[in-house]
Amino acid sequence: MSSSTQDVQTALGPDPSPPPVAGPPTPSATREVSRAWHHRVTGELARKVVPYLLIVGLVIYFGLSTPLFLMEDNGLQILRASSVLMVIAAGATLIIVAGSVDLSVGATAALAGTVAVDTMTDGGNAGILAALGTGLLCGAINGFLVAYAKLPSFLTTLGTLFIFDGIALKSTGGAAIPLVHERLDEAVNGSSVGSVPNIIWWAIAVLVLMCVVAYKTPFGRHVYAIGGNERVAALAGIHVQRSKFLLFTVSGLCAGVAGLMLVAQGGGSSPGMGDSFLLNSIAAIVMGGTALSGGVGGPARTVLGVLTLGIVANGMTLTQVDPNFQTVIFGVIVLFAVAVNVRRSENAIIK
Repeated sequence: MSSSTQDVQTALGPDPSPPPVAGPPTPSATREVSRAWHHRVTGELARKVVPYLLIVGLVIYFGLSTPLFLMEDNGLQILRASSVLMVIAAGATLIIVAGSVDLSVGATAALAGTVAVDTMTDGGNAGILAALGTGLLCGAINGFLVAYAKLPSFLTTLGTLFIFDGIALKSTGGAAIPLVHERLDEAVNGSSVGSVPNIIWWAIAVLVLMCVVAYKTPFGRHVYAIGGNERVAALAGIHVQRSKFLLFTVSGLCAGVAGLMLVAQGGGSSPGMGDSFLLNSIAAIVMGGTALSGGVGGPARTVLGVLTLGIVANGMTLTQVDPNFQTVIFGVIVLFAVAVNVRRSENAIIK
């Protein structure tokens, strides 16, 4: 060995020891992996199966409680009563999948319906376009504030909820305004296919459209990526801001369609007609299996939550449950659904 080589070895010190060879996993580590895998599998299975089991259980219970529940006309009544909620919830689902929330959907629907009734009185069919435009504008305002002004979606849409609701109340003067558009009334409340009310077909059309957007388009895949991890989605080249803006705009458009359905179903606009859809839409989305943390669920799951709420409301009415106690039952069902759908792990922080 040359002297130069010896000098280099002296400077570097002794040869580093080889890296330790990993041995077989310890029994405790194996148990931890098995427990985590079992917990994840059972949690996913519960989120997918429990909504179906809940609907089946409710149908059996109310069917045994009263023979009126299983009649064909009552089934159509459940679907009819759930149609407006279905349209609103379908539009709001993708926002929650993306990890945000829209609290102004009910107020947007009420404002769009009010604008439609006011405009139809003077401009006929222009009221339909006015309602859709109002929904788009409200959604675009929310989208701009959340996506580009970077305001929290919860607080932003809570503020616009009051703004949109206040504008609707101001325009009506706090009084009900009757609908004077026979073609819209017929288009929503009439029956073009058999005895199925058109309002149900409206809801199905919006639901199918949102399912196509969510599951069959690149935009839908981007939404799920944003909900899974927004920072990683941005690093992957997804335009997060633009996607969020479009999500809120689409939700506003769906609320505008729901506003038209709402005023046609109720025969006009009235103060606070959209108030019930705020909490019911979020409840339906969560009960269907869409996680509030984002990245999980979708419009096809939301329909299960909407049907559950519709069945419960209809069944309690037929079985003459005290109206003052019905909200308590709704709350219990929502808590049960949240307990099933929340994603837990031993190291997770539940907020």
